[in-house]
Amino acid sequence: MILKRSIFKIGGTNMKFHNREMELAELERVWKLSKKSAHLTLISGRRRVGKTELVKKFISDKPNLYFFVGRKNLSLLLEEFSSISKQRIEKFPTIQKFDEWLDFLLNSVEDGTIICFDEFQNFKYVDESVFSDFQKIFDAQKTKLKVHIIVTGSHVSLINKIFSDEKESLFGRATEKYTVKPLLFHTISEILSELSIKKLKERVEWYCVFGGIPKYYVNAEEQGLKGKDILSALNVLLLRDFAPLKDEARNVLIEEFGSENSMYFSILEAVALGNSEMSTIANKTGINIKSISKYLGLLVKDFNYLHYEVPVTEDKPWKSKKGRYFINDNFFRFWFKYVYRNRSEYEIGNYDMISNKILLDFNSFVGNGFEQIAKEALIAMNNKKKLPFELIKVGRWWARDKEIDLLGLNSSTKEALFVECKWQEDVDAQQVLEELKEKAQFVEWNKNKRTEYYAIFAKGFKKKISEKNVLLFDFHNL
Repeated sequence: MILKRSIFKIGGTNMKFHNREMELAELERVWKLSKKSAHLTLISGRRRVGKTELVKKFISDKPNLYFFVGRKNLSLLLEEFSSISKQRIEKFPTIQKFDEWLDFLLNSVEDGTIICFDEFQNFKYVDESVFSDFQKIFDAQKTKLKVHIIVTGSHVSLINKIFSDEKESLFGRATEKYTVKPLLFHTISEILSELSIKKLKERVEWYCVFGGIPKYYVNAEEQGLKGKDILSALNVLLLRDFAPLKDEARNVLIEEFGSENSMYFSILEAVALGNSEMSTIANKTGINIKSISKYLGLLVKDFNYLHYEVPVTEDKPWKSKKGRYFINDNFFRFWFKYVYRNRSEYEIGNYDMISNKILLDFNSFVGNGFEQIAKEALIAMNNKKKLPFELIKVGRWWARDKEIDLLGLNSSTKEALFVECKWQEDVDAQQVLEELKEKAQFVEWNKNKRTEYYAIFAKGFKKKISEKNVLLFDFHNL
């Protein structure tokens, strides 16, 4: 029953398995516990984020049984599952009922076996009674079992509902719950290095479009895009009739949103176009302000496609009325801004027109993503204690017509780091610094009591400056 692989590859390509050390370590910890008592782990995360590859990497050298829950007739699914079971377990009978199959399986495997059900939420479309059968068998066998059951789900809101809603059969049965998040820029940068994308500028551009979703970079390798610039990649992966990502965003989101998808699509398009406040989103979409709060709340809490921010200086953020909404996913942000907004042209194949629109303000689009990369860099430096003081929190700041890209604070020491991000070459550091200092005076947080530091992130500087409490980061030291 043990599967062993000397080399683990992503999606059958030559690309290495990157990062996820923390997730693998946690799964390893739980697996060791499962040798004493049963554990059920829920792994959720958006489609293509790497849940299946994570699980396959983890189980590759351990006793395991892996079942993909396809949307087919339950009898056919059980036939498939029984066939897999017979290959691993001697004298495994042909069984026609799910509860009997699961009961026999759990009583036949050796201690420490990992049993994975990939895309577990699909049982809802196969036969919902499976959930109550699963609960019945798991509860009855739990005290004597020594197995690690892993269930994964890409339909994030649905899989979480199955295990978190008090009305559901499997409420409270998961002993561990993990959300697999997109990879950070520094890891994607390593992946892009494998794709022969050598220049940091180009890696930033790739990341701002495709984000931290490993599968999209696998697609790039499969399509022969090693060493290619981002516009070439877009022409192959998205802007042609047979592009592998042509229907990617639409399919993922329609599956999540169901019959109300048009309402959610309108909101995400509005946010992608720069409307970040509830009132402006309502005006842009034509959705009543009283109704839109419900949809925004679901997009933040249930679907996790938006995040809600208040100025980092707010003492009670949960009470603040200054909040703004931002799209979490780089690929969706790009898709709504350039593809969904121009869907008529996209559907008739007028890709050149869309390419021209991308070229017009692509630098501005990347500039917004560059701020997130700068934030990631600050957090990394903070963790390594390479900043002038310890940041306790870092985020955006705004008030009226003034905005600061990033502001890092330490309320105990009353120290503040004001940050400006410029996606430009030949930046005049002295001029930007003076403008940043001027904006800093509008920040009331511990005013006249704080110690101020400043940082500027840019592609490159026309002339660097050396001044106390000032940090400069370009592509040579980012």
